[in-house]
Amino acid sequence: MEVQGKVAVKASKEDVWLALNDPKVLQKATPGCKQIVEIEPDSYKADITLGIAAVRGNYEADIKIMDKEEPLSYRILMNANSSAGFIEGNAVVTLVTEGDGTEIHYNGTAKVGGLIAGVGQRILSGIAKMIVKDFFSKLAKEVKVEGGKPA
Repeated sequence: MEVQGKVAVKASKEDVWLALNDPKVLQKATPGCKQIVEIEPDSYKADITLGIAAVRGNYEADIKIMDKEEPLSYRILMNANSSAGFIEGNAVVTLVTEGDGTEIHYNGTAKVGGLIAGVGQRILSGIAKMIVKDFFSKLAKEVKVEGGKPA
């Protein structure tokens, strides 16, 4: 399924870039994330608890940040597995200066399998879009809360 959108942040492109690359900020912004640990530069393991409709799972996720063009864009890959199924995501994140702030544009795809795939494509698509939008909205809030500096 396709996932795309944009979120406005009242912070410089450089400050948003720092937040997008800070594991502490990513942990706070990721719905259900208990922990993110950097295992090597731009590669992380995360522990995420997520409920999709009636299906709830504890996911072990591998997250990789690739194709960095500081402070303009990067690609993020995520593979998460649990007894409830799997989630795979691939998105390009682009930062665009807009007035006195920055817009975070995201465009990617998500794939699910296992029990969570049984929820139904239309419902799953709506939930995926909501989770991604929630992530970027929380990230925007974290940048603002810290006065433009990542936590």
